Amino acid sequence: MEKRRESGKLSAKAADATVTRLAAPAPHEVQPDPYATPNDGACGGLLHGDAEIEPGGSDEDGEFSATDFDADSIIDDRSDSTSLASSILEHSYVNGRRYHRYRHGRYPIPNDEAEQNREDMLHTMMMESTDGRLFYAPVGPNPQKVIDLGTGTGLWAIEFGDRYPGAEITGLDLSPIQPAWVPPNVRFLVDDVEAEWLNGDDFDLVHLRNMIPILKSPVNLLKQAYEHMRPGGWVELQDVDGVVHTDDDSVPEDWPLKRLTELLVEAFAQFGTNANAAEFGRQYLEEAGFVNIQHNYIKLPYGTWPKDKLMRLVGMYYRTACEDFLPAVGAMHFPKMGWDKAEMEVFFAQVRLSMRDPKVHAYGKMHFWSGQKPLGV
Repeated sequence: MEKRRESGKLSAKAADATVTRLAAPAPHEVQPDPYATPNDGACGGLLHGDAEIEPGGSDEDGEFSATDFDADSIIDDRSDSTSLASSILEHSYVNGRRYHRYRHGRYPIPNDEAEQNREDMLHTMMMESTDGRLFYAPVGPNPQKVIDLGTGTGLWAIEFGDRYPGAEITGLDLSPIQPAWVPPNVRFLVDDVEAEWLNGDDFDLVHLRNMIPILKSPVNLLKQAYEHMRPGGWVELQDVDGVVHTDDDSVPEDWPLKRLTELLVEAFAQFGTNANAAEFGRQYLEEAGFVNIQHNYIKLPYGTWPKDKLMRLVGMYYRTACEDFLPAVGAMHFPKMGWDKAEMEVFFAQVRLSMRDPKVHAYGKMHFWSGQKPLGV
């Protein structure tokens, strides 16, 4: 992981970096806590596909219960960018896991150090899986303005800033957990990406990774992005489709990991989102007005069953990321579906064992959907 995180550390280039700290910020610009550890998505290949290529109340123990995460009942109509409060630096706790408190319930996945480490590992895995590609969209050699929606720990934005020093990169997230030292052309803002767009115009690239499955209305967000992109600009959606795949029918019908993905569909639906949304990228982009839609995908093995050395490495990363995601699922989603702690622990143990079965050749599929705003619009 270290070789992929060098761009986020102090170096000769970073000596001139802008330090962003939370001190009398502009109305919607919030700098991260300099002591926060660097985050992204959920348990989301290496083989390339077709080249179509407000806080809830606390209980007596000072913790928040899963039922406090009712996004619709607590999210007000004010724009996040214009009404920042001290809650952006506060946190809520559910079953020992930490969640952002700003727009409490919008993104019901932890933002604590364990999740941030998992997100950083996923970024490293993605760099290995794609041979270092940050995107597939044919943006051109000199992008000027780029925005990363749901930036998490900011590693994608930071690496983009290092590779394209002439570009201006904005990273947007609900949690101010990004590193304090970043390239001078990178900045991070706290905002709800589904709120009214107040984060700039004329973008050459709008990037979202592991975001579409947790959005209440992907099309509405993409329409907002469309209105604030330059003609000819590109948007790219990078998401796992939440389905267990196999090329040799080696996945049993009752395989625990397969059962988990089915339960996650139910869990995400409780928040008004679709765990399998990555499969509908083309539909979302077309409805938002984008053209020249392109589709690529990679395979992410669940475990180290592949013969190829690099695929085994990717599989190890992905299996670990999925295993580390189980406590987050257990803290929030499963209790809402009526599971008790003992039931969860037994089931999760079965899921972990299932990913270590070398006879089951299962993988997840990461989709890359790219769409262009028409020229002359």
